[in-house]
Amino acid sequence: MQQPGLSSSPSTDLPGFMGIFAHPDDESFGLAGTLARATMTGHPASIICGTRGEVGEIAAGVDATPENLGQVRERELRAACAAVGVYDVAFLDYIDGHLSEADEREAVGRIVFHLRRLHPAVVVTFAPNGGYGHPDHIAIHRFTLAAIEAAADPARYPEQIAAGLQPHRVCKVYYSGFPRERMLAMREEARKQGSDFIPGGNAATIPIEDMGTPLAEITTWIRLNDAEFEAKRRSMFAHASQLPADGPFTQATPEQMREFMGTESLVLVPPPVSDRAYPTPERDVFAGL
Repeated sequence: MQQPGLSSSPSTDLPGFMGIFAHPDDESFGLAGTLARATMTGHPASIICGTRGEVGEIAAGVDATPENLGQVRERELRAACAAVGVYDVAFLDYIDGHLSEADEREAVGRIVFHLRRLHPAVVVTFAPNGGYGHPDHIAIHRFTLAAIEAAADPARYPEQIAAGLQPHRVCKVYYSGFPRERMLAMREEARKQGSDFIPGGNAATIPIEDMGTPLAEITTWIRLNDAEFEAKRRSMFAHASQLPADGPFTQATPEQMREFMGTESLVLVPPPVSDRAYPTPERDVFAGL
């Protein structure tokens, strides 16, 4: 059921927003509130997901097995996106853990197709470090940047042009930028409660001190209002298979959740990735469009 204030068919004369990530749940923890704000104000929004998260963990009590986890996580992603008013959800159909092995021309072309299909003005993907070094995150970052360049070039993927799609130049490109300092604070809070917090768990390949984005590099702050935060909370908890009962998000108090997850942060990528320079700092991903 559509949530109050969230539009399933937003006005197409407003700039669109697209998130391009590797796994179901990548979109919710850092971006769901911004997605909710976009749809609540009538902007078209979409999510492109590289894989179905087939080899992720399975939280106790969730009706999922290693054999059907991809199907379960696809349902979770669609429910999480619906919670923030996003109904255009597409998969690139690669296998979790193997995205970095994909043929680059093919993977880039699949993203170009969606960029030309939906013509988003704003695109968000992972930072170069993939947040916590996950190879799939780093791969989708690389494929997305290559696709943004290729989508604008009528000589690239001409079969799409012949099929009726038009070249498209994305205006603003962002990296999702969970503050490194906030990650370290969450670890300290978890340790006070007798547990630990390692973003990415076993999938992390870099030290926590190198994860996330330093505060000094963040250009864009989205402080969520109550409706946006509630939509984000629903979106996060739709990913039940990835939320163990002893995890930091399930154990956090409402006040802790608001403190750590109530403001979203991004890094606006300068030209030539974005189409031009935009003034920063900013508090609106559509500013200047």
